[in-house]
Amino acid sequence: MVLTKNNGLQAMYVDFDGVLSTATPGATLDIDLLHLIRAVNQRAREDARRPFVAINSGRPESFLEAHAQAFDIKNFCVFENGAGIFRFPSDTIELHLDPRIPGSIHDDFLALDKVVWQTFQIARQPNKEYNLTYLFPEHDARIEAVARFIEKQCKARQWPYYVDKGINFINVIVEGTNKGTGMRMIVERMGLDMACIAGIGDSDSDLAFLQLCGITACPSNGSERLKDVVDYVSPFPFAKGAIDILQRLLDGSIGRR
Repeated sequence: MVLTKNNGLQAMYVDFDGVLSTATPGATLDIDLLHLIRAVNQRAREDARRPFVAINSGRPESFLEAHAQAFDIKNFCVFENGAGIFRFPSDTIELHLDPRIPGSIHDDFLALDKVVWQTFQIARQPNKEYNLTYLFPEHDARIEAVARFIEKQCKARQWPYYVDKGINFINVIVEGTNKGTGMRMIVERMGLDMACIAGIGDSDSDLAFLQLCGITACPSNGSERLKDVVDYVSPFPFAKGAIDILQRLLDGSIGRR
């Protein structure tokens, strides 16, 4: 199946770190990618038959809100690995949280972060409300030990959270939520067809939403697991790969395996 304007591509959902940008703190957005996404979203508002671009990310809402403005994204984006979704339907923001988020989450995370700091002297990533995130140098030997410690703490205290880890991070996430559940929230509220959505990611955690999408792709910096299952792997990394993928999706040259 090839999805184009004529046979139903409705949206293209893209991860932020590793696709729209590198994971390097302070990295500058690619100006060509910025212009491309702005143009795509402007055309989508002028013609409802055209697909729009939005973001599905583990980043906090405030971070994505600023970038949604830069990319001229008015439709729903997923923040904090499916904790919630938001959009700008007019001059106000519309935000919905996953109902599985417990009312005690902030107190739980404060208590967990305290014992993590006391044990490992590792500080949490700031500004997140519904995920607890710790960042490390790539392939840091402490990641496994810290992840096991957090899992034991959550089990001992009967907290409803699970641990997701990668080459440079640990995320503590509400059980039953992920980028896929965030994607489902959007589909239900917007009346979209999941088979007519393209997904672009770079890491294993993106599989939760990519496996729901009608067509999938990743840049050349994508994980090996992702490269094995997506429909198209760009020969270019990061933003250059995103540009290549978006252009191919728009001209209908990517088909499902």
